[in-house]
Formats: sequence, C-alpha cells, structure tokens
Amino acid sequence: MATVIGSLCFAVNAHTWEKGHVQIEPSFKTEEMWDSNVFYEPSNEKDDFITLLTPGLKGAFAFGAEGKHKITANYLCELGIFAQYDDENYGNHDFKAGVDLDFDTYTLNVNNKFDFTSSRAGTEFESRTLRKEDRLDTVFGVHCNKFDFDFGHEFFIVDYLSDTLKSINRYENSVWTTGYVEVMPKTKALAEFTYQNIVYPDTDQRDGDAYKTMLGLQGDLTAKLTGIIKGGYKVKTYRESTREDFSNAVAYVALLYSMTDNLGLNLSYNREPFESIYDNNNYYTGDHFTAALNYIFAKNWKAILDTMYFHNAYPAIATGESKKRTDNEWALGGRLEYAWKEWLVSGVGYHFHQRLSTISSREYDQHVINGDIKVKF
Repeated sequence: MATVIGSLCFAVNAHTWEKGHVQIEPSFKTEEMWDSNVFYEPSNEKDDFITLLTPGLKGAFAFGAEGKHKITANYLCELGIFAQYDDENYGNHDFKAGVDLDFDTYTLNVNNKFDFTSSRAGTEFESRTLRKEDRLDTVFGVHCNKFDFDFGHEFFIVDYLSDTLKSINRYENSVWTTGYVEVMPKTKALAEFTYQNIVYPDTDQRDGDAYKTMLGLQGDLTAKLTGIIKGGYKVKTYRESTREDFSNAVAYVALLYSMTDNLGLNLSYNREPFESIYDNNNYYTGDHFTAALNYIFAKNWKAILDTMYFHNAYPAIATGESKKRTDNEWALGGRLEYAWKEWLVSGVGYHFHQRLSTISSREYDQHVINGDIKVKF
C-alpha cells in the first residue's frame, strides 16, 4: 500500500489528445488579480493589479498488463505581470514527473517535483526570493494479505540564486518505513518511523538530525469520512549547541467528509518543526489547520469556501528584539466556478489573509480579488 508523497493524477477527458497508450493535455489559464498589499507591509500598504498567464502541459503513458504501470508528467509556467510595480514581475516554473509500477505483491513509486520559483507561499519571506527546489520521492511497497509495508526515501534540496542567501542553502535526506495492518475491510492501522538528515553546506553549525515515530489510521474511518490521521513524537537536534533543539509531539491529518454526492469537506492539520531562516532560530513549531467546502450545483456550477489558521512559534529571541516571535495567521475566502464546457472553466474569487504577531513589523492584512479562465485543448 505505497503512500506516495506528491504523486501525480491524470484523468483521461474528452478533450485529451490520445494515441494508443499515450495521453497529452495542453492547457492555458489567464487570470486578473487585485492585491491590496503587494509587499506584506504592516502599514502604508501598496496595492496593484496583476495579470497571471499560466500555460501547462500534462501527459501520461500506460504500459504493462491492463495498463497497470504508468509514467506521468506535468509542467506549468506562471508568469506574473504587475501593472505598477513591474520590478515584482516573475516567472515560476513547476515540473512534476512520476513512475508507478504495480506488480500486485510489489509496487514501486518514484516521483520528482522541480520548482524554479520566487513564490512566498509556504515560506518566511515577505519579498519574492528566487530559488530552485527539487524533491525526489521513492517508495517501495510490499503487500501480504492483511499486512502492507512501505519503505521510502526522500531527497530535498533548495538553492537560492542570491549570493547573500547562500548560507541557507540546504539539502535533506529522509528514510522511513511504514507498516499497515487491516483492522476493517477498508481501514488500516499504521506504525511509522522516519529518520531525517539536514545539511547546510555553507553553515555546518545548522546541520541536524531528526527522528520521528507515529501511529495512526488510514482509509475509511466512517461511512462518509476517509483519509489519514496519525500522531506521534519527534526529536530534532542541531550541531549548534547554543540553539534550542525540538522534542515534542507531531501530527498529520488529511480527511474528506462526503456529506452528499455534491457536497464535500476537506480538512487537514499538520504539526511539525519547520526549518527557519529567522535570526537565531533553526526552526519554528507550526500548527497548521486548513478546511475547504466544495459544493457542485446546477450541473455546471461549483462553489468553494476555504479557510486556514496557522500558529507558528519560534523558540529563541532574535537579535535586536525583546521577545520571542509568535505568529497567528488566518485566512478566509470564497470562489465560484462555471464550467462552460468540459474544457472551458471560468471563476471569480475573494480572499482575506491576516497575520498577527508578537513582532509588530511582521503583521499584515491582505485582500485579494481575482477572476480567471482556463482552457484545455
């Protein structure tokens, strides 16, 4: 029962170009956006109109008996063009590729995700920071009646293009094993152990090791609730003895509650020590909650309501500050989509995002309004 991180999904649609066992799907998305706080400033915010152009290409190749083995690939290029602050113009490139081999008793899943990006999403940066990120996951699965085992390895590297940020370049190697036992027809209990090694090539005092054990359930948890829920303990130690290590509880939850055929609720929670670039801190402890309500109505309409709450706590006081940094972020947004055709979808949306912090210079409010059209060829 191989659990693949970042796996690719490719569904064959009527507009997909298909030749034998090969499917190809080009796409193009254009979006107009208004951002009330382009630079994430606590006051005197600067707003701007942004045009986003996103061409994409997705492909899949099935082979073997009944097409059980698959090769998939997905490329997206996002071009951001600012009406006023053109120094913020950017081009992000995202490429994913995967190989899934299924031999019944044994499975092998290899997935790679490469990003050339300046995105601030999921980072501590207030300004756009150009970097290369690459993540390679390999999972070997063994299936024996009611017992399954996964043996995995993940390699991650981030390389900043600015010379002033070379000291925070890093790479990580993680190995893990997960054992599953069937406790109900569609539900498995699991036990997992992970070892992680973190290396900063230009600052070896930040190098570290982490050990994590988790227990949980995966599959159908109730008649309408599916997903995974697991919790455990993690120890993360660093070579620099003057900085605090992490030793605390961790958790991961990803659930889908199918209320009706047309109404579903996605819920997630992740508690982890995340690597930090903030002064005097090797990490911060994040408690991250997200929820999204999806409703399909009147055949071609889809409404989405989503929210998030992030609590990020830093263990040390930064230079020049009088207290530890603790951030509380929350966001609420909505989106309405209309599918004119299977290959043509348009949408409009609004999001509000606020960060409150013990360090006032890190606070900000943001309003985003957008409209977009996506075409699949």
